[in-house]
Amino acid sequence: MPDLPSDQMATLVQIANMYYKDNLSQQAIANRLGVSRSLIATYLQRARDQDLVRIEIVDPRDDAANLALALRREFGLEGVTLVPHGHKSDELTRRAVAAETAKFIDSQLRDGDVLGLGWGRTTSRMVDLLAPTQPVSIDVAPLLGESGQESTYSQMNHLILRTAQHFGGRPHFLLAPMVVGSPELRDMLSRDMVVREVAAQWDRMTMACFGIGVLPPTPGMIVYVGDAHAPMLMSEGAVGDVCVHPFNQHGVILKTPLTDCLIGVGVKQLRRTPCRIAVASGIEKANAVSGALRTGLITHLFVDTGLAAAVLALVEA
Repeated sequence: MPDLPSDQMATLVQIANMYYKDNLSQQAIANRLGVSRSLIATYLQRARDQDLVRIEIVDPRDDAANLALALRREFGLEGVTLVPHGHKSDELTRRAVAAETAKFIDSQLRDGDVLGLGWGRTTSRMVDLLAPTQPVSIDVAPLLGESGQESTYSQMNHLILRTAQHFGGRPHFLLAPMVVGSPELRDMLSRDMVVREVAAQWDRMTMACFGIGVLPPTPGMIVYVGDAHAPMLMSEGAVGDVCVHPFNQHGVILKTPLTDCLIGVGVKQLRRTPCRIAVASGIEKANAVSGALRTGLITHLFVDTGLAAAVLALVEA
C-alpha cells in the first residue's frame, strides 16, 4: 500500500494510540471523534497495513521451555520443571514449585519404591500437597537425622510420617541427631539397630527429594547444621549443601570436619538413587543451585523461572 499523506498518517497514529495504548473501545473513539465505529475499524486496519502497529504475542511458556531445555543441556539433567517467578510473593513461588514436585512424585512412585526425603521449606510444602489417587506400597525414609530446630519444616520424622500417610506406605524414623559431637559418637550411633534400619533404606532408594542449602544463608533460612558451623564451611569454599554435604561453586563435594560427624545419607548412596529431585526457589539461590547442579547429584530440577534464568546467567558469565 502506498504511503499516506502526513495528515492522514497522523490520524492513524492518533487512533492507534487511543485504541492500543489508552485501551479505549472502537465505539468510545468514534464518539470522541464524532465519526462512525466502522470508520474507526477501517482506520485501525490501515494502521496495521502501514506497519504503524506491530502486535507481538508473548507466550511465557515458550520462555520457560527454552530455559528448561538450556538447563537440561548444560547440566545433563533428565528433567527440568519451571514455574513462573512470583515477583510479589516468595511464598507463592515456593508453593508453586512444591505443587509441581508433588504432582511429579505422585505420578512416578510405584509399589516397592523407596522414597527418601530431605527437609526444607519447599519440601515441607510439597508433602502438604501430595495427593496420590490410590494407595502405593512404598517405604519412606529420612535422608538426615533431626536438626533440633523448632521450625515445622525442620522436623524430619514428622515429614516422613505425613508422607507415608498420604500414600498408605511405611514410614521409617531416624531417631538420632543430624550432627553429633565427634566421629566416635557418630560411629557408635551408626551401629544402633534403628539407625542401621534406616541406612538400609538408603541403599534401596529409588527416589530422593531434597532442597539445596545456601551459604551464606539467605534471610529466613534455617541453618540446619548450626550457625557455629557455617563460617567453617564457607572458609572451605562451600557455597551450598545437598543433604548437608557441602560443595563449592565448581560442584566439588567438600570433606570437612563436619563430614565425619554427620548422621545421614552418604554421597555414594545418593548417586546410586535413580531419581534425585532437587527443589529450590528465589534468585538469591542461583550460586548454590549452579554449584549443586555441577555435583552430578541431581537428575530432576524443580525451580522458578527467575532462578533458572539467574543460574544460566552465571553459566554464561
